[in-house]
Amino acid sequence: MSRFGTRTAKFALGLFLVSGSVSAWAQEIRAKQEGESTIRVVSEGRFETTFTKRSGFGTTWFDLKNDPGKRRDLGPRVGGEYGGGLLWVKIGVKERDGSWEPTPIEELRLLEAGPARVRVELRGVHNRYGVPGPGRSLAALRFTMVYTLYPDGNVAIGYALEAAQDVPITGMAIITRSTGAWGPSGKGEGKGEVHAAAELGDEKPSGKTASSFTLQWSDGPTHFTDILMAAHRGRYNGSYWHEGYLDQDYRTALNLRSGPGFFKEDALRKGTTRLSVLMRFANDMNSGKEAARYANDYQSPDRLEVGKGQADASDEGDRDQDGFNEEEGCYVLKAAPDGVAFTLHGSKVARMNPAFKVKGWKGSGTPRLTVGGTPLVQGADFQASCDGGVLLLKLARIVNGDVPVSISAQ
Repeated sequence: MSRFGTRTAKFALGLFLVSGSVSAWAQEIRAKQEGESTIRVVSEGRFETTFTKRSGFGTTWFDLKNDPGKRRDLGPRVGGEYGGGLLWVKIGVKERDGSWEPTPIEELRLLEAGPARVRVELRGVHNRYGVPGPGRSLAALRFTMVYTLYPDGNVAIGYALEAAQDVPITGMAIITRSTGAWGPSGKGEGKGEVHAAAELGDEKPSGKTASSFTLQWSDGPTHFTDILMAAHRGRYNGSYWHEGYLDQDYRTALNLRSGPGFFKEDALRKGTTRLSVLMRFANDMNSGKEAARYANDYQSPDRLEVGKGQADASDEGDRDQDGFNEEEGCYVLKAAPDGVAFTLHGSKVARMNPAFKVKGWKGSGTPRLTVGGTPLVQGADFQASCDGGVLLLKLARIVNGDVPVSISAQ
């Protein structure tokens, strides 16, 4: 949507480049449980969203930078439909009519409340069209979804499909579903200004042009936030392209049954099948090419060259055992007594505001972070928090080179 100005800082004899937004966004992100059915998450000056038992993630979403009065809700508005919020999942099951969706939520838990990140867990059973009732629950297929939200609008999602027996399926789509107010048939003040895009541009992904991500974007004067949805692995055909209830919701989707990366069989086998997804909500992705930077970073994480401490490839949620936790969207390390030091490689794939989880952290208070020997400032260049010997750190910069990084206690 809006065009943010940027400033560029050069460090360390020009060996690398680190850039960031003029308006520092490395503020705290906080969450609060409001009764049994709602969790509210706020990143000051960036966004506010809610999780609810009715619709899950993104029941509401407000762009606090461009809409501080919260007049324009990005959440979908379809009367009478449960379904999901901003992330919707539809599963087709053989010999069972309709689609089966991970709503409504039975258990809604706040796992982490900030300030460097927030984590929310949703649990339940898949229901026909996301509506509960007699005969509508698919008891053989439960789910756990854990959302990790960062202050910059990155949301890493771990989705576990828990099958009590083999469940034959005919299809599975992951769908971005936002308000239709600014879509092709919208009735908002900037109607018709929201577009869909994928890796090869605005065309709908197909067998010849499969995509690993979808994007909803606007460069309008509207208050619509660009929304990226990237699969951890595989490329897929599109579905729900420029579709939905038009003025009420706007849909773009990937059909996970169309590509080789996720499902290789016609059934979800007994046990747990895991899917990792990145969503990003920001104002800097006005084309598939611009969004690809964020998708590529998530899908091709760095192998950190660690000189102090060690990379941890055994963290729950690290599905590739490569030291990057796809379900939490962060690199994982184990600290030496005096911290960690490593090289982050961004020369081939830009590292977009990377996040780190450091276990065995001995420090307290603000950590000392240097990039290329240059000290960075918490609240402007990064956000960090520590709890139970685990340091969480989110860098508010894009790294375009191979840079030495050091994290130590003050």
